[in-house]
Amino acid sequence: MIRLISLILLACLPLMSFAAGKIYTWQDENGNTVYGDRPPVQAEVTEVAIQGKKKAAVEVDESALAGEWFGRGNNGGEVKMSIGDAGNIVFTQTKADQSVYNYQGVWTLENTSIIVITEFTQEISSVGKIKRSVEPVQVIYTITSFDGTDMQFLAGPESFTASKI
Repeated sequence: MIRLISLILLACLPLMSFAAGKIYTWQDENGNTVYGDRPPVQAEVTEVAIQGKKKAAVEVDESALAGEWFGRGNNGGEVKMSIGDAGNIVFTQTKADQSVYNYQGVWTLENTSIIVITEFTQEISSVGKIKRSVEPVQVIYTITSFDGTDMQFLAGPESFTASKI
């Protein structure tokens, strides 16, 4: 029995080298370069050296969030946030096409995310058409950088940079 277990472990030894989150490159049967973490057993593989700096963990001081924030989005336009220390928030975004999105709601901080439940939302198109809703909507802002006076955050596909005013 021990001999059988030893043979099984010995047979699996080459496969163990492909563990630990490594990335490899090899050529497929058509000559295309393929990247992945599980190359075929018969392929000649090269480990890809991944370099980079690990980002420092973001620490957000909840008391430093309260105040007026103004900034810009990566898609153009501007954003203004009024964050109250009592949990209220008013958000206005003027987009690059001059349409406006705003809401009023309540917020909480969970780790590095501002979780907002809106009381109402309003969108005004660039041609003046107004769309209002009183249905609650959850909005999540993931803070990627914060020092108390400047912050960067993500909201879906958009990223924003804002400063306390």
